[in-house]
Amino acid sequence: MDTPSPPPLEGLRVLELAHLIAGPICGMYLADMGADVVKVESRDAPDAGRTVYRAFRGGEGVLHLTVNRNKRAMCVDLRQAQGLAVFYRLAERADVIVEAFRGGAAERLGIDYASLRAANPRLIYCSLSAFGPGGPWHDKPGLDALAQALGGVMAITGEPDGGPVLCGAPVADTIGGLLATQGILTALLARQRSGQGQRVDVSLLDGMLLAHTARLSVFHETGEEPGRRGSGHPEIVPYQAFRAKDDWIFVAVWKDATWRPFCEIIGRPGLADDPRFGTREARVANRAALVPVLVEVFVDKNVDEWMEALEPADVLCAPVAGYAQMIAHPQVVASRMIVEQDHPRAGRFKTIATPVRFEKTPGTIRTPAPALGEHTREVLREIGYAEGEIEALGARGIV
Repeated sequence: MDTPSPPPLEGLRVLELAHLIAGPICGMYLADMGADVVKVESRDAPDAGRTVYRAFRGGEGVLHLTVNRNKRAMCVDLRQAQGLAVFYRLAERADVIVEAFRGGAAERLGIDYASLRAANPRLIYCSLSAFGPGGPWHDKPGLDALAQALGGVMAITGEPDGGPVLCGAPVADTIGGLLATQGILTALLARQRSGQGQRVDVSLLDGMLLAHTARLSVFHETGEEPGRRGSGHPEIVPYQAFRAKDDWIFVAVWKDATWRPFCEIIGRPGLADDPRFGTREARVANRAALVPVLVEVFVDKNVDEWMEALEPADVLCAPVAGYAQMIAHPQVVASRMIVEQDHPRAGRFKTIATPVRFEKTPGTIRTPAPALGEHTREVLREIGYAEGEIEALGARGIV
């Protein structure tokens, strides 16, 4: 048997100053891949992800349990000079800093990249913000919903005759966290060549603009707003969720070659010979006539019956699964993305695995999400503080 290889990011030290989802997701991925991620919090104002949801296990917030696994946690008061000195000593030994403060906050605290790079020229400093480092909103507090709103996602989500709808998953936070991870890893590659660190800027807003790549390219050419289409598509019909007898199913006829077999399967062979629907362009032009016919058809059978009938003809289809259905579906089970982890206070619970698979150096879940400040003393010892100094810092409320 091959000897297991060390995790790909083993030996890297990351300082995470972030809360809720975007920054912690970035830190989670780096930690899953072997980096030593130290979560730096304030005892007075810890990561809101510890308490934001009403779901707790053993007194621990369930979001915190997932996105802060494999990390260590320490508390330090950055508003005090001695606390700032502690952080500088940490930063001198760090490879990466991930910060998700409101614009200008890092500068006011004295922990911005310009202040730290002299002490550590190899430092990769990733600023993850809502709206970016420039522009009139650079210091505006932000969150996923605001990025979805300004970033155009909310305006094109929802039913045609309804109002704007927030995407059900925090896509701005998630994309932002993944872009931050990508930026950090790219900067680390650049450092291997140059020996120099650099600042990396990622914003939730930029991530939303990236998500619009396909449809924004059409808008730039035509000037036409895409509008809201529910589960539909502007250039393909049918391409939407239909109500079946027992639940909802998503169906897409992507190619003209699939149209006739589809019509035969649903028991409407005449639709294939109707000139209004014979081509993709014709179906889009006559959407209002075609969709009501299909709505009537799909309510005749259950989702499983439709899946069994449509899949052999390569008609794109999938059940519209709620969470309970999703995690029980054979494909999701086979993906091994839902796993279990043990926690000393929360016990055994289900969580999300690392979504990128490596053949030789896979990411792993090794340690539970830490309690607030759980590793403060341990980290301080590692950067050279003596026990008496640690006791003194604790007595003053600095750590």
